[in-house]
Amino acid sequence: DMQKSLTTAVLIGALFAIRMPCGAATPSLTTLYSFPGPNGAFPEAGLVLHNGALVGTAYTGGNGWGTVFELSPPTPPATAWTPTQLYAFTGQNGDGANPRAGVIFSSHGAIFGTTEQGGASGYGTVFSLTPATGGTFTQKVIYSFTGQGGDGANPEAGLVLSPKSGVLYGTTNAGGTAGYGTVFSLTPVAGGTWTEKVLYSFAGAPSGCGTTGNPACDGANPLGALTLSSSGTLYGTTYGGGGVGWGTVFQLAQAAGVWSETVLYSFNGAPSGVNGGTACSTTTQPPCDGGAPAGNVVLNAATGALYGTTTLGGQPTGCPLGGYEQGCGVVFQLTPPTPPSTTWTESLLYTFAGPPSDGMFPTSNLVYAPTGGTLYGTTFAGASSGDACFPEIYTGCGMVYVLRPPTPPSTTWTKTTMAAFNVHIGGGPNGVILSPTGGLLYGTTYVGGTSGGYGTIFQLTF
Repeated sequence: DMQKSLTTAVLIGALFAIRMPCGAATPSLTTLYSFPGPNGAFPEAGLVLHNGALVGTAYTGGNGWGTVFELSPPTPPATAWTPTQLYAFTGQNGDGANPRAGVIFSSHGAIFGTTEQGGASGYGTVFSLTPATGGTFTQKVIYSFTGQGGDGANPEAGLVLSPKSGVLYGTTNAGGTAGYGTVFSLTPVAGGTWTEKVLYSFAGAPSGCGTTGNPACDGANPLGALTLSSSGTLYGTTYGGGGVGWGTVFQLAQAAGVWSETVLYSFNGAPSGVNGGTACSTTTQPPCDGGAPAGNVVLNAATGALYGTTTLGGQPTGCPLGGYEQGCGVVFQLTPPTPPSTTWTESLLYTFAGPPSDGMFPTSNLVYAPTGGTLYGTTFAGASSGDACFPEIYTGCGMVYVLRPPTPPSTTWTKTTMAAFNVHIGGGPNGVILSPTGGLLYGTTYVGGTSGGYGTIFQLTF
């Protein structure tokens, strides 16, 4: 599991100065908070901005099983942001443990999230934090996954909330009827309880799938959060499965109360031909493609296009992992079909080159800014060839980048590195969020900081 191997690495990080194109202001990166360990450590997810404060999760710390935290902005003349531990998971008596994903807020200020472990059966939970008097929160496990009888297990992604129905949607990495993960819903009912339903169980890619008389090649093991369209359609990715095992982008749509899944695209990866077969290239078949998406897809509401990243793939000669050339990852676009066609069209907007100057392994969510159609994202590693945040095969500490759409007649997207992490401040960024006022990005790093290397919260001004 690529994602697990990255996030269990021992990392240290810091920032170094970079140059921007002429005429552009140099982005300024500031560490707002360094996790101390006991009150939170090793955040694996991004943030949400709520009433001016930053809210997120840490995978460990607290009671040892992770926390939900809030970081409030300073009141001048103070300059330091104020951390508050909203909840510390116990991992005992049915409580959750080890959140890998971020949280979301309801319109009433309630917080919802998932934990990968814990719960009544040990297969993870969905939890809520409800505002109480005095600025405190009351925590409740609203569902414990059983991992049995077709139920899901071990959710690694966060949730999405339907503003119309109040229903929560999410994925589990494992469980389901075939063991390859699920898409589930949680519907609120009277008395403050919730009803869970497995909307879909992934079938994976069994031997011979996709050939005559055999089942279709389905996705397997989703890691990224879902995206909900205004029409109620769900979009997501699976890390594995598909036609050749490099993951998929899928759609889940409801008609007359029945949910149906469609694989919109199966990634082909970037075969190197080292172990036989034909190496991919840009001019011959098979083309070099992305592989193993670990983040979500974002929706361009105006065009219906989807944007996302794959952790691996691109050019097979870069970013060796365990001695195997598999590529540094890509940013991709999926364009919806023009009737009568029913096939979505994939194109690679950018292929990461890895060290010495480019990033590698984009594992987290993208941010789409409708004004200008700009994409913001992070790579978990890369951007330098001289940093020690990762084991030797994960050179560099990661970066924040911006990808701008082409200006006709050009058809090429332009990628710019906004900040590159190095040995002393942060390593392994977990995506970014964009301030509604623009000009500010916020995020977390998995490690680094001034309190023992347990991770940071950063701000990037541009």
